[in-house]
Amino acid sequence: MLLQTNPNKIHFSLRILLISIFVSASFAQAPDTIWTRTYGGSNIDIGTFVSETTDGGFIITGYTRSYGAMSGRNVLLIKTDQTGNPLWINGYGGNNDEEANAVVQTSDGGFVASGYTKSFGAGGNDFYLIKVDSNGIQVWERMFGGTSDEEVYSMIITDDGGFLLAGATSSFGAGSRDIWLVKTDAFGNQQWTKTIGGLSSDGARSISKTSDGGYIITGWTFSYGPGAVGNVWLVKTDASGNMIWNKFFGGTDVERGLSVKQINDGGYIITGYTASSGAGLDDMLLIKTDSLGNAEWQHTFGGSGRDYGNSVIQTSDGGFVVTGYTLSFGAGGDDLWIVKTDAQGNLLWNKTLGGAQSDVGYCIKEISDGSLIVAGHTLSFGAGLHDVWLINLASVIPVELVSFNAKVTGNSVELNWTTASETNNRGFEIHRSFLQSGSQNLSWEIVSFVNGKGTSSDLTTYKFVDKNPGPGKYFYRLKQIDFDGNSKYSNPVEVEIISPKEFILEQNYPNPFNPTTEIIYVIPEGVENVVILKVYDVLGNVVTTLVNEKKQPGIHKVKFSAVQKNNSELTGGVYFYQLKVGNYIITKKMMLLK
Repeated sequence: MLLQTNPNKIHFSLRILLISIFVSASFAQAPDTIWTRTYGGSNIDIGTFVSETTDGGFIITGYTRSYGAMSGRNVLLIKTDQTGNPLWINGYGGNNDEEANAVVQTSDGGFVASGYTKSFGAGGNDFYLIKVDSNGIQVWERMFGGTSDEEVYSMIITDDGGFLLAGATSSFGAGSRDIWLVKTDAFGNQQWTKTIGGLSSDGARSISKTSDGGYIITGWTFSYGPGAVGNVWLVKTDASGNMIWNKFFGGTDVERGLSVKQINDGGYIITGYTASSGAGLDDMLLIKTDSLGNAEWQHTFGGSGRDYGNSVIQTSDGGFVVTGYTLSFGAGGDDLWIVKTDAQGNLLWNKTLGGAQSDVGYCIKEISDGSLIVAGHTLSFGAGLHDVWLINLASVIPVELVSFNAKVTGNSVELNWTTASETNNRGFEIHRSFLQSGSQNLSWEIVSFVNGKGTSSDLTTYKFVDKNPGPGKYFYRLKQIDFDGNSKYSNPVEVEIISPKEFILEQNYPNPFNPTTEIIYVIPEGVENVVILKVYDVLGNVVTTLVNEKKQPGIHKVKFSAVQKNNSELTGGVYFYQLKVGNYIITKKMMLLK
């Protein structure tokens, strides 16, 4: 039997293989951009935070000079559909400045945003909390603060449906600035406040829930640590905001923690920036700690310029992805920067997005379809001075597949694929589809499963041989499955098996066998003789005749059993099976185990 592949497809696969291996030696492949959207008017519009909504769309907040009162900055809210098309855009606030840094969807379908206001409140900047309905119509607003400045940088919905606001206060606390936590009910009414800090300047930039019902906070501290200009601060609290422990990280120069999340192992991942270590002026910083805040590893990313990490998440593959900006790489000015690492913080890929002007990423999320959504601002694109920028990137793939191709080996189809790295990889289902003549539809069947490496940063090569699938056009694909049940499909590869040109008698399988085995034989085109397939014992006696008739050209399969038609059983030992077609005779040996 002759198996023929499309030579153009094989050449293409080999060329991709060589290129991919070269790329994988440094970084895995960054995902493609699915779509981008810009929003704004003729002035400045900044997107600082994005969340996926229950209808599959997105809610974005930040600040605007294009909408609202127009005499200053106003809180900006943008609601979009699932592909980023705007449904409504509104500004909120007074005649002075308001900014928002977080937004959540509430159980009634509305939204609550938080930040600061200079238009309302007790003095200076005050914590600002604003509720709108699902159409963006304002329902209520709340202000919290003293005679000096307070700013909200992060907010979460609490288990009772209320809100916990985290930021900094100059009106209360022990030092010039303290972390300030304000807990409200679902209607924005204050329930309690807490200040955390020392005698100098301290503040919170990010707060997240923890598995014990408490909270984890990162930000800055001048009260603790060796840095005269501030270190990263990590603070753990209970459910009432009481500090349980705190840790600082950094050297003698400036560090800031800008985003923190609890991760799968109970520890914490922090991003921000550092000037005490790394390659340039400021480098993107990534710190992994255990559940008690003790550093397990730290990595910096960047070049000779300033490079910041503004938002970090753990992705479904167990690694991490950070967005921020870079002055070291990209097209020019600040470029929006996305950095992906494995679970140990080792760089897998990085991606810059932007033009010649300033472009920054402030928030990144992994959404329900496994893709990434990034919110920020762009000066390079859009209608205004700065526009809100929303970017959707393809899924974070837990297995970096750098090649997948098919080739002919004897009478079978051999599939080969290579991974650059694997995280949480259980393995690969092999799917095959036979394309019927005149049909354009592929109907997939599972033909095998190949175990993966689990988690590995090494280049790994796999092989699967599909024996004698028969004449026709076939497509193969891989379904990669991780231990959590998440899966991804590869692009299909194609082979065509033309009608056989020679007789073939395959070795039976399994061999040795008990009690049954399968024999495959191939009849070429143009054969009109009777096909005879017999089984003999070691003395040359005919045990049984399996085939004695004319057969169409192609691949044929027949079962042979040690249990005969009269229910008698053959004894264990060596047997021979012989294919005879005209003058063509071929004989092979098989073993029956007892």
